[in-house]
Amino acid sequence: MKQDRLIPATIAGLLAGYSAWTIWQPGGSAVLLHLTHSLFAAGAWLAAILALRASRMFEPGVSSRRVWILFGAGMTALATSETLWIAYHLVGQPIPYPSLVDILWGIGFLPILASLVLQYRALHVQLSRRQKLLVLVIYLGLLLLALFVSLGYILTSPGEVAVVQLLVGAYYLIGSLGVAFIATLSLMYLRGGLVARPWVYMVGSILMFAIAGLAFSFGTWTNTYATGSNFLSAVSDVSYLAGYLLAAAGGYSQLTLRLPAVKEE
Repeated sequence: MKQDRLIPATIAGLLAGYSAWTIWQPGGSAVLLHLTHSLFAAGAWLAAILALRASRMFEPGVSSRRVWILFGAGMTALATSETLWIAYHLVGQPIPYPSLVDILWGIGFLPILASLVLQYRALHVQLSRRQKLLVLVIYLGLLLLALFVSLGYILTSPGEVAVVQLLVGAYYLIGSLGVAFIATLSLMYLRGGLVARPWVYMVGSILMFAIAGLAFSFGTWTNTYATGSNFLSAVSDVSYLAGYLLAAAGGYSQLTLRLPAVKEE
């Protein structure tokens, strides 16, 4: 099977297996919880390592090298956050909200955003103003809709959502959609060429994180997010796992990218 089919098939298989485990939950909710965060950590570390290795394919000073270094740094922060979550639970210590886990996760998105902006500029994306406005309107609409629904719950349930919890949830939401906005513009420009293939995976990863961020933010505001407990939580967890797997696939695709040799006449 060719690589362009093997990678999506592997990701689809892993997500299908995790989704089935989420539905039937063999071993109970505690096993599912630890499995979920172990997969998150493994996927994040794999994505970080592959991204940093991919950066070494380019000479120092080249923009592509900086792009992959920034993305790898962001993934390293996310991986550390996921690993810290596991450490908290291994020692039996309850995790406050927000905690260092959330802080590291929030910090991790900053270099990821920087890497996408740098890649967007390096691509010299040529989209019309109408296309950019269309994407902006869509994302602003999603943001306002999410805030409207969440605000409706908060106003009807005063005292149930702490101010800090509200601010952290808003950061997750706005940060995820902001990064996804840049990713979408890049994806609209990419045409599926061989060189662009790694970044198709990368922007797909960011879009999955945006979906997960929407579900997670709403779930934390409404106190309904809990791994394996409902459909909203399943959407968030499956999307986060998909995001990590796609990010790792992007780095692997870059490392194994081989351009066809040019025949001399």
